[in-house]
Amino acid sequence: MTQQTPPPASRLQRILAYIVAALVIVSLVCIAAILIGTAAGQFAEQGSGEGLWPTVFLFPYAALPIAFILIIVLLIVSARRNRAANRANNPAGDAKGRR
Repeated sequence: MTQQTPPPASRLQRILAYIVAALVIVSLVCIAAILIGTAAGQFAEQGSGEGLWPTVFLFPYAALPIAFILIIVLLIVSARRNRAANRANNPAGDAKGRR
């Protein structure tokens, strides 16, 4: 069995990975800020709807599902790229294990 190096990640894959990482990290920071603010007894001021707190509360609600969807998109893009690379490496259509 030969060892093949995987194809390098495309620009789209890198961009999707960085966006997912940024969304998750900022969401976790927002959740930590909510927990710290609540533990410090500032919950009444946080929930007042003024300043930055409404954004801090709502950002994880939107960002985490978007990050999940982007992870699925990244998996699909990676699978399509790997399938194309496998077809390019095996042009004869050798169907080992396929029926």
